[in-house]
Amino acid sequence: MLKSKIAAGLILSLSFASASQAASISYFLDQSNKLADGINYLKVTIDDEGAAGVINFTVEALQPLLDMAGPNFGIQKFAFNVLGGVAAEAGDVDLTAGWRARNGGRMDGFGLFDVTLKGQGNKRQDPLTFSITGVDLDTIQSYVDLSSGRSPQGFSLFSAHVAGFEFCAGDSYPADSKSHGGCKDRVSSAYFGGTQVVPAPPALWLLGTAIGGLAVRRFRSGRTTRAA
Repeated sequence: MLKSKIAAGLILSLSFASASQAASISYFLDQSNKLADGINYLKVTIDDEGAAGVINFTVEALQPLLDMAGPNFGIQKFAFNVLGGVAAEAGDVDLTAGWRARNGGRMDGFGLFDVTLKGQGNKRQDPLTFSITGVDLDTIQSYVDLSSGRSPQGFSLFSAHVAGFEFCAGDSYPADSKSHGGCKDRVSSAYFGGTQVVPAPPALWLLGTAIGGLAVRRFRSGRTTRAA
């Protein structure tokens, strides 16, 4: 019984520590409608570390996409969901110039989302940053929910459309052809989605280890006292 109480206390302590320190959460987008799955292409981070009542998003391309980036590379479209009971909609999104938000929208292969953001072709962003303001009682978890509807690529927490990269999905033309070795099936844009949470930073694990060691010492000390 005592060990169970200690274990429960550890979980509770870690939860409070995480809640008090972790004002942000991140997810990988590791699925694609045109590229190979299982690769961390983008990272989505949600935080509340700025002004009170403001939730911030940062969407950034990771190295596998950056390695293919061309001159007009960037995120051109992004979509997220809103938990039921949270009164957030497109009008609450504060975006950079050249971008707009609308309620609803499909992302190719990843289903229907509650809010969709889109930028002009010459306004692609990497990273893409925006904020949600004026929504009562929302938290960073208010915007973590699965897409709905028809989703051939699988339901996703978020989805992004990235354009301006160069990837050869098929064979190349012969080097001595007029195409000068060009690709027969070139991919320059794709949609991405995912549900994989980014692992907690090492500091959080160290905190858990420290709390665990303290609990064990207290447990042993209590047994020694009773034995004496």
